[in-house]
Amino acid sequence: MQHNSSEGEFSNPWHAFHRLTLIRDRRKIINSPVIHDSRRIPDPNPGIEPLKANVYERMAKGAAQLMPLFPYDYPGSIVPCGNVLIGGRDQSYGQFYHWNTVSEVVVCYGAHNSPLAPAQIIATKNLHGVNSRLADETDPDACAVIVVTQHQAEDGHQTEAMIARCANCKNELIRHEYDSSPPKDEDGTVVHQFPTTVGSAQFADLHNVVGGGLCPHCGHDNGGFPVAAWGWHRQVRQTDATNRAYRALKDSGPAA
Repeated sequence: MQHNSSEGEFSNPWHAFHRLTLIRDRRKIINSPVIHDSRRIPDPNPGIEPLKANVYERMAKGAAQLMPLFPYDYPGSIVPCGNVLIGGRDQSYGQFYHWNTVSEVVVCYGAHNSPLAPAQIIATKNLHGVNSRLADETDPDACAVIVVTQHQAEDGHQTEAMIARCANCKNELIRHEYDSSPPKDEDGTVVHQFPTTVGSAQFADLHNVVGGGLCPHCGHDNGGFPVAAWGWHRQVRQTDATNRAYRALKDSGPAA
């Protein structure tokens, strides 16, 4: 007994569903939005040389935490910063809070005796806590290598803040807010000061000079800020010395 092909198709509910699905999918393809050129990633800037860095090699010789791995900090740039945290006898990194108008991403490149897992990625909030990420800072074998990457503001305007809170009652002790917009090129400057590093060093000075350790709310003594562990002052001084040496070379004129 023969059946009409169209009747045979619709006599089976699966055939009917399959045919309607194909018709619907074809309509989706026909009516799909056109991807315009504006959705394409723009070509790279020809004036900016592509660079690569080994984070382990850089941080083995780094001067401070949050050390930029590349020299690019123009508006809209991606700035990865290396950190190497090391435990030791009487070691302490303390705890503070960082606020940034732009987003930051943390990637762990390896850790021991730390809650961070190798290759772990953390997308931070604009306001986030900062510490060593070590389970026991006094353990000499504890360590972590992490990279904190931030996207510089496209319009060039950016603000950050460093905040100290009481460990006992969480009362805000110090808030140091500063302009962290990408620096402009200046005559005689070969290496830019990283605004976050400068602001962090200023925060540490305020904490220790103004007396940010003693909480006026509950009376708890939070102690001084561990300046040496973060190394910000050393990096600021080294950057300043590098620029002064460069200017001295330029001012010396051609060799006789």
